[in-house]
Amino acid sequence: MLVFARWAGPTAAGDFALAATFMGFLAPLSEAGISQAVIQAKNLRQEQLAALAWVSFALGALILFLLGVAANPIARWYSRPDLEGLLPLLGLSMLVTPFGAVQGGLIIRDFRFRLVAQIEVGVYLASFLLLMVLLALGWGVWAMAWSYVLRNSLAALVCWRVTWRDYPVSWLRAGSLRDIWPLLRFGTFDLSARWADFFANYLDKLIIGKWLGATALGYYHLAFSLFVLPTARLGYVITRVSYPVFAKVRNDATQLQTYFQQAARDVVLILFPVYLGMALFADELILLLYGPEWLAAAPLLVAFSVAGLVRTLNAVFPQLTKGIGKPQLTTLWMVLWTLALTGFLVFFLYRVPTAESAAWSRVAAKVTVELGLLFVLGRWCGVRFRPVFEYAGWFLLSCIPVAFSVYLVGQLPFGFWHVLILKTIVFLAGLAFLIVWSPWQTDFMRILMIFSGKNYNLDTKEKPPA
Repeated sequence: MLVFARWAGPTAAGDFALAATFMGFLAPLSEAGISQAVIQAKNLRQEQLAALAWVSFALGALILFLLGVAANPIARWYSRPDLEGLLPLLGLSMLVTPFGAVQGGLIIRDFRFRLVAQIEVGVYLASFLLLMVLLALGWGVWAMAWSYVLRNSLAALVCWRVTWRDYPVSWLRAGSLRDIWPLLRFGTFDLSARWADFFANYLDKLIIGKWLGATALGYYHLAFSLFVLPTARLGYVITRVSYPVFAKVRNDATQLQTYFQQAARDVVLILFPVYLGMALFADELILLLYGPEWLAAAPLLVAFSVAGLVRTLNAVFPQLTKGIGKPQLTTLWMVLWTLALTGFLVFFLYRVPTAESAAWSRVAAKVTVELGLLFVLGRWCGVRFRPVFEYAGWFLLSCIPVAFSVYLVGQLPFGFWHVLILKTIVFLAGLAFLIVWSPWQTDFMRILMIFSGKNYNLDTKEKPPA
């Protein structure tokens, strides 16, 4: 996205954001929660796995057909002609991904996260190379579209190819729908949760695209992409292993609370400094990464960075609900959150119709609504969010002197590079102090061990922190 946005510009980025938003709603339907059902199930037969894949394939083919029919009306509604071709093109990958979803679920089920990481890195490198070539040829938004198709299709094919010996599945020997109904039922809960998550994270783009236009949506989508990047990449180091561990300890309330707090606190220590840095260096990040034409996205990034602090607190929650077998709670959370966010967004846009106003509407909704929802739903899951909130609050207070010092340095009347270097030195020195001499030293050392390749294990002897 970084290279594409810098090369193609805000309007092309807005066109792709609209197309990707529609795909974000339809793609989970084609998978139907299969990979999560495979992870959660206790016993699986080859006939069930094959049947799951074919059901997903049929749904993907149906969605591709519907995209072809609906593409023209959607393009006319948004007055963006490129959408008519982009939507069917992006839908092609749904004919391949169902077979990779089964194999991917089996890999994660066996805790083979290193293999997952290797596949992801290889696939992203291949799609990035294709993107660069097509951008150099002047393909614009179509370069990103073909990169998307290659990434999703290649991920499924590579996942199947490297695991077919360990997990042999005869695709032509599929079981009946009756055999897979319990798995589909669980997958339906997961699908509903992902749809609710989609509306929570992408409904605003549909509204902004229609209300403010493609260029404003391009700025908004760029800042939003940077906003979700830390939890998707850095927080994922912790959250991706949480689901199977929660499933393992779900019947032990003490271990469940212990691991939940440990995982949530680790995510706070990883992501709070990142979001703090994004807010303090928003102008510099946008200017250096994307160029001067994207500077209008910097104030949006500041707002999203503030929202990211709250997003950090809920990073583990979806894995918790799936692990304990209650994905419907995630769905409930997302539905309530989406209603609140949409209300805030419409109100803010009605008062001040700008992309920056839309970004701050998410901050207001998170602070006033989402924190309370997490507290209540955590109780229903058998865990307490209050220790996590307290831990995050004290850590955020310890970061305030660092943030204030960086802000003061940013006001110095020096050149761009001199100020940037001074701000970076002050920021890194403050983080070093927190890591080495603060009360969080032990926790930071555990985080460093995780990123150095150590296993993330649950200490079953640890008592739940107060």
